[in-house]
Amino acid sequence: MQLSKNDKRAYLHVTLANGMRVLLINDADCRKSAVAACIQAGHFDDPYNINGLSHLLEHMLFNGSKSFPEADSLNQFLSPHGGSVNAWTGTEFSNYHFDVVHSKLAEGLTQFADMLFNPLFTEQAIQKEINAIDAEFKLKIHDDLRRLYQVHKETCNPQHPFSQFSVGNLQTFSEHAIEDIQQALKSLHKKHYVPNNIALCVISAQTIENLQSQVEASFSHFQAGNEFIRPFPAPLYLPEQLGVKISIKPIKDARRLIVSFALPDSQLNCASKPLEFISHLLGDEGNGSLLAHYKRENWATNLSAGGGINGKGFKDFNVNLQLTKAGEDNISDVLNSLFYFLQLISENALETWRIKEKAILGELAFEHIENAKPIDDATQYANQMFFYDEEKILSGEYLITDFSIAPIEQCLSYMTPANMRLKLISKDVNTNKVAKWYDTPYQIESLHKDLLNTLASPKPIQDIQLPSPNPYITEHCAIAEVDERFLLPAKIIDTQHLRVWYAQDKDFEQPKGDCFISFDCAAVTQGAKISAYKRLWVALMVEHLNDQFYHAGVAGLHYHIYAHQGGFTIHTNGFSQKQLALSENIVKQTLADIDLTPLFEQVKQKQLQSLQNSLLNKPINRLFARLSGLVQRHTYAPLELLPHIENARIEDMYWLRQQLFENYSIEAFVFGNWTIEQANGFAQRLKALPKPTQTSSPIKREVVDLKHSELYLNEVISQHPDSAVVLYLQTPSANIKDVALTILVEQLLASPFFHEIRNEKQLGYLVGSGYLPLNQHPGMVFYAQSPNFSSQQILAEIQSFLTQITADIEDYREVWTHVRASVAKQLEGNDTNLTAKAQRLWLAVGNKDLEFNLQTAIANALINLNFDDIISFCNQITDSLSFGTLVLYCAGNRPDDIPAKGTNIFDLAEFKAKANFII
Repeated sequence: MQLSKNDKRAYLHVTLANGMRVLLINDADCRKSAVAACIQAGHFDDPYNINGLSHLLEHMLFNGSKSFPEADSLNQFLSPHGGSVNAWTGTEFSNYHFDVVHSKLAEGLTQFADMLFNPLFTEQAIQKEINAIDAEFKLKIHDDLRRLYQVHKETCNPQHPFSQFSVGNLQTFSEHAIEDIQQALKSLHKKHYVPNNIALCVISAQTIENLQSQVEASFSHFQAGNEFIRPFPAPLYLPEQLGVKISIKPIKDARRLIVSFALPDSQLNCASKPLEFISHLLGDEGNGSLLAHYKRENWATNLSAGGGINGKGFKDFNVNLQLTKAGEDNISDVLNSLFYFLQLISENALETWRIKEKAILGELAFEHIENAKPIDDATQYANQMFFYDEEKILSGEYLITDFSIAPIEQCLSYMTPANMRLKLISKDVNTNKVAKWYDTPYQIESLHKDLLNTLASPKPIQDIQLPSPNPYITEHCAIAEVDERFLLPAKIIDTQHLRVWYAQDKDFEQPKGDCFISFDCAAVTQGAKISAYKRLWVALMVEHLNDQFYHAGVAGLHYHIYAHQGGFTIHTNGFSQKQLALSENIVKQTLADIDLTPLFEQVKQKQLQSLQNSLLNKPINRLFARLSGLVQRHTYAPLELLPHIENARIEDMYWLRQQLFENYSIEAFVFGNWTIEQANGFAQRLKALPKPTQTSSPIKREVVDLKHSELYLNEVISQHPDSAVVLYLQTPSANIKDVALTILVEQLLASPFFHEIRNEKQLGYLVGSGYLPLNQHPGMVFYAQSPNFSSQQILAEIQSFLTQITADIEDYREVWTHVRASVAKQLEGNDTNLTAKAQRLWLAVGNKDLEFNLQTAIANALINLNFDDIISFCNQITDSLSFGTLVLYCAGNRPDDIPAKGTNIFDLAEFKAKANFII
């Protein structure tokens, strides 16, 4: 198996006697064990008369098995041991995955195997899960992606399995007797859920030998089934479904053009990756690029290339454009530019150096890959076992090993006007059809032959050119010698307006690093207008910098600028060799007087569209956005920002810049593969930059004190018909013990809350809880969104659950120590990768945790808790003098519904103006 040079994991690929392929991975540093099983079965395997059966099958596997008949038994087992389980069903594959503390892996595998191979399929559970799927369907009924997807299905070959309705709902299932559905589930399961049709990946700190024996004990006794070879389907598109324009009317404000080309199976060219090469060129955003041309003409503001549906025998290649109104009015010119660029690629880009440059980028990414979460890696590797042989399971997604141009030429040969499908998504289009299930208005029509002929010989465009060699590609990947004095952040500059911290890494041995430069600006305390302008100005700066530094990101040297409560932060990360120079350049441009006029209207419209569309998000998303803006002093809800963005002028941006840089301070952190000399040099160059007129102290990150009131209520108006509630409980204090108790109690309640509200009460598909610190003040949230119940009913059930839990807290005496040990171990565990470590240390700097041991301190506090502490904490949850309580709700299609009595918040600004704040 081909490994990257920095990979410290150990691997073993085995095939059990029953044909199950297994990849075992020993990772001594991972916090939890992770397991994923990929099954070659998906929506394409649904019977034509029972749409959504594979989706229902996925749900049914969680509803009891032969040896573990209790519904949700695996999740109930995993939850006290720091784990969780989830699944997804795709077109041709399904994936089931879980994680758990290392010591419970063997038990988890035993239950997981029984869940996969011995489901019960009881009639009662089938009916319950049909209702759950219907709630999931209703949750997404106003999701524009789902609505677009359904139009795609209706405009392809009805004989291809992609055309079928894959989600399922109450209507599709109610056409059949439960007994018939039960038998269909058993037949589908028997055909596909057999060991020789499954790939399994296990990642753990346990030895390979232990993992192998545990997998064999759990899976080897299941019998192989008949070999399944997926047949080639009918063509995805009929001839009359190519060379067409499909006009689609969305719910959210959008202007998008998706140009799709129909190709054969993309997996045939894994070694040469021709589509990735073409995407690399089409998606370029530097000067001279296709996107730069579109921006100059004011036709489009964003372009992405690649993606699209794919499977055995078919592949869509998409070019996705965010159009302006002018772009929508000039579609033929937009297309001419695209086809001219494709012609440039075909005639001038198939040079050896370009292919080798793309290969070098892939090799750098693979050789210096950073581990993801074990459960994410396990899920990915289980899938890749179906597409790559053992040698390339890890490397196949990255490396180009075939440098021939023939595969690229072959792919380009399909990218013709006659072989394309245009999807124009806009509220201004004319439509004459309505897609089933999601009621999406659309129209499909053939493109005029004159247009197709014109595009086949596109007019030349002078300002479009192919990219030059990338100057940011890392040439030297040497690892700096580690200085033991700087294994934790140390302050290397401390002046009135500038503090610079520095630390090295010796854990990951990567030629990479992270550099954070945060500006705290006194002006942000002036209210919502400044915050709105700051958001717009940051977006303008990102757009301005992208033209210059896009190729840095392509080469693995990334930059981000983001607004926060105190001001904004510049964050660079990736390869260290040229990174500090990039950071310094960005800071200089940020402080410089730059003419942003050419970008202003485009960026302003994008920000307006984003804010307006956020008001159409599903209710739960709306409620969490409001929660953040309501409780944090210098954070504002989208509704508060929108009028200021609408009225903003370019002159306001220059005024805003003057306000920000008149009174500010900088906190910076350099972490990774740099010596102290390099860090000092960078710090001195920051120090030499123009200084502020005044020096601001760091802005306090305060939150509203919600305690001492019976209940606060805030209604969020939503156009979505679902009702939704978020109940936020603000913990009495932010001391270490209360933080530990909040984390522990939420973990104790998470699984029973989900089981009670989602599975037993069936209030809705979107149900959950979480530990939610706002500005580091601890808190918990409990939430649910429902198509069938009012917000009053949802809140009553949440409150009933919390009251009952308080009464029944003794029931948790047996499991609480397991949960405590699991949470403590996770807190004390190693960082997943270099960037995760950088983020943790940077957060500690911001929180003034200058011992850099907050997680260890919380873990120690957890270990010192006793069950009486849990009882006392839970008894306070319903006490308004101890816990602050805020209920945010959307009434949905029940506008007169008021969920509870309490103090209503009608004016957000007035509420904050009168509130008491805590740090």
